Amino acid sequence: MAANLEPTSSPSSNGIRARGSPLKDSSLTNASTTSNDRFDISGNLSVHVATLNCWALPQPWPFGSKHRKFRIDALIEALKESSFDIVCLQELWSENDFLRIVEQVSYIFPHRHYFHSGYTGSGTCLLSRWKIQSTLIHRYSLNGFPHHVHRGDWFGGKVVGLAEIMVEGYRLCVYTTHLHAEYNRDNDLYLPHRLSQAFELAQFVRHTSRDADLLILTGDFNIEPDDLGYHLIRNLSNVHDAWLERKVCPDECDLPSGMTCDRPDNCYTSKAMLKKKHLGKRLDYILYQSIQKPFDLVYCDNCFDVIPGEKRINYSDHLGVCAMFRLNKEAENGWKEPLRIIDRRFLEETHDIVSEGEKRIIWDRRFFGAICFLLLLLIFGISQLGDAIDFPFSKNIIILVQFLLTLLLGFSFWYGMISLSIERRSITETIWNINDMLER
Repeated sequence: MAANLEPTSSPSSNGIRARGSPLKDSSLTNASTTSNDRFDISGNLSVHVATLNCWALPQPWPFGSKHRKFRIDALIEALKESSFDIVCLQELWSENDFLRIVEQVSYIFPHRHYFHSGYTGSGTCLLSRWKIQSTLIHRYSLNGFPHHVHRGDWFGGKVVGLAEIMVEGYRLCVYTTHLHAEYNRDNDLYLPHRLSQAFELAQFVRHTSRDADLLILTGDFNIEPDDLGYHLIRNLSNVHDAWLERKVCPDECDLPSGMTCDRPDNCYTSKAMLKKKHLGKRLDYILYQSIQKPFDLVYCDNCFDVIPGEKRINYSDHLGVCAMFRLNKEAENGWKEPLRIIDRRFLEETHDIVSEGEKRIIWDRRFFGAICFLLLLLIFGISQLGDAIDFPFSKNIIILVQFLLTLLLGFSFWYGMISLSIERRSITETIWNINDMLER
């Protein structure tokens, strides 16, 4: 039976809790919680995490994000009233917006980091109540196409950021990321890039979290739970999906659907998506794994839904996800690091799709090589016509046409010979890495 998306209870005063939340424990959203309160009487540490895609393009509407300043101000107020220990944000493209949030909530989240990358900035950042010991960033080798200006993924320079956080001797590895968007599911030109990003993400997490007590991976993956990329990330990095592992009361009739994007009850969902009459997409995740110490999932829920007020405005076109983890000291004796078993099927399927991307690059290089040859002929031919044509402003027009053709020639050469070569080497690296893992 489809989950009910209509409100089953009124939102909390700060709008943090999602409508229809089955969780009734108000202590989990009490802003008065301090770091000392994170340990219960048995000395078990609790970690409260949230993630949200802010959808905060700084350009004026309709090029930028609607109600951006209002929504960021509302997010600041929500963070002030929240009990979150760590908040991971994506699509906070303007560093000024990040600094404004930091300034307003610094007394709650004194530690923060913005992961800088690309032309516009990666948009990913992290706020923490606890000290950040160190950070590490990995920029994905494939980030879309530079000439797809209308998409913008290439200019953002998508990354995965790691923050190492120490809490009373416990080491937390917290990751936040934002993968390439899916614009056309039926004809997904960016699928090889997104799968390559998913592979790099899983490998990065796998190799940097070995000494962690708790691994937490958050972000907008732009991948649905049935997609290959989702299974690749979960399998290679050996993590659990907090939403799937959450505890659900059997007497709850109307449970949240878990969808975080393109929901029919979100004011920013496009009319085209509303016509499809589906519940939305689950693109935002909190994945986790207990490594050196046993942590239990206390709860997982949606958050940052509707901003309190007369107007029904959402914090973003996405819903957030939040989860709480608690150290289980009773299980420490005899605790062993989880086994890592890699499923070859996901690697093989990824290899086939990424290899198709390599074939597309070969054909694109031939196409742009032919374009360069034709443009050279045109520029040479027009220069020969200069003396034969005599009418007002003819020379000025010829110079202008030659200039424009030269610009087009320069772009075609740069993209066809340089950019596509870089893309091919990046895809080749992914293919070779997968081959190495398959040969083991």
